[in-house]
Amino acid sequence: LGIATETPPAPLKSPKGERDQPLPVCPVPDSAPSAPRAHAKHGRPAKLWTYRDAQGETLFHVARFDTADGKQVLPLTLWREGDALRWHWKGLPQPRPLYGLDRLAARPDALVLVCEGEKDADAAGELLPDCVAITSPNGSRSAGAADWSPLRGRRVVLWPDADQPGEHYARDVMREARNAGAATACMIDLETLARLRG
Repeated sequence: LGIATETPPAPLKSPKGERDQPLPVCPVPDSAPSAPRAHAKHGRPAKLWTYRDAQGETLFHVARFDTADGKQVLPLTLWREGDALRWHWKGLPQPRPLYGLDRLAARPDALVLVCEGEKDADAAGELLPDCVAITSPNGSRSAGAADWSPLRGRRVVLWPDADQPGEHYARDVMREARNAGAATACMIDLETLARLRG
């Protein structure tokens, strides 16, 4: 699942700043071990999304598992532990990169559409190919934990899920986009859209 890189990746700083702490590694180097194909408890994922940097290099993965207890979504990240590289089912330190950084970099003038979740971002990108569809990791409550700086100078439209968590997520993203210096940031009015569709 890793993508070869021309230069060795620089580990991110440990949140605690302790030398003996595991360090997240981004992007994933070609020397990394293969990512696990299954979770010890949940088995094989029903879907896997890959987060990439602006150059298209792999940063980490997000997996969805359809279990008897419902949907489980887990990040899969690479960490340096001493001299070894190991994959773990846990998130990166904050602020976390956005899903779709490679798309943003490839189309610097395109309208940016922010959706809730990787699945919706991919679907929106296919439905509206003139836009760049992105999202943030870790669900609707974690917008503030993402790095929205790539939206600086961009025109941004928020497409929320049609529920209360989705509305809260869109409002959080609007605040983050404006703080990041987005040229414009607005939200689709789902009620008006529903009336227009009949």
